Amino acid sequence: MKKVLLAGATGHLGQHLLRELQLQGHTVTVLARSAARAAALSPAPHAVLLADATLPEQLNGCCKGIDIVVSAIGKSISLKNKSQGSFQDIDFGANYNLLQEAKQAGVQQFVYISAFKAEQYPELAYFKAHADFSDELRKSGISYSILQPTALFSAFDEVVEMARKGMIGSLGDGHYKTNPVFEGDLAKVAVQCIGQAAATIPIGGKKLYSRLELIQLACKAADYSGAIRSVPLGVVNPMLPLLRPFSRNLYDKLAFLVAVSSEDCIAPLVGEYTLEEYFGLATEKIA
Repeated sequence: MKKVLLAGATGHLGQHLLRELQLQGHTVTVLARSAARAAALSPAPHAVLLADATLPEQLNGCCKGIDIVVSAIGKSISLKNKSQGSFQDIDFGANYNLLQEAKQAGVQQFVYISAFKAEQYPELAYFKAHADFSDELRKSGISYSILQPTALFSAFDEVVEMARKGMIGSLGDGHYKTNPVFEGDLAKVAVQCIGQAAATIPIGGKKLYSRLELIQLACKAADYSGAIRSVPLGVVNPMLPLLRPFSRNLYDKLAFLVAVSSEDCIAPLVGEYTLEEYFGLATEKIA
């Protein structure tokens, strides 16, 4: 069994990673910014290291005695999240700082949660940050596992909230398809990578959905039966650049959402759970 430093443990995916790592018998130290959120983790980690990974001086010595680093550090794509820091600051910068510590300490392997098709969108901040860090990791000399999920189930919690408020719509006609993956399924793959050869692994869920079907499922979970408005992509795309000078944060997130709504995003089908189950048909089973 390995000594693992888990970064990003207090997020949706991070909590599943913590659980799976401990189920497999690994000793887990959690890197977290918030003492309160770290204290609420269940199961409790073996140790907690409080630090902001965007500040390299706070990471000094964090990887000493660590065999494996697993990072789910990333800026939220939620439109409600108002946290400071860009995708480049967090998804690239924080992970880069952690990688330097891992190299100095002689860590055996770095497992990183990236994004599907990140390398195909260098003009978009969200994807560029993931792709840039993946490049740094590949040339670091440390064995790596780069996991590239299409989307995570928890990203659709916000869609359910919007449907409850009757503020729901579709970008375009919603015919493009994708296969989001349950965080617990992704966590299992990530932990299975420990000790394996270096690899980049695209990952999707077990079931394909059109974008409209995803919205309809969210509406069903919200018990919303009203209209689903469609906003043509031809209207949205010309308007996006006008937003950038006023809110770079909102622009980057909307540009990402428009991009992934404008083509199929289908990765190899992995895992056990469907979005229907996540939304309540088998809540106890996947909790």
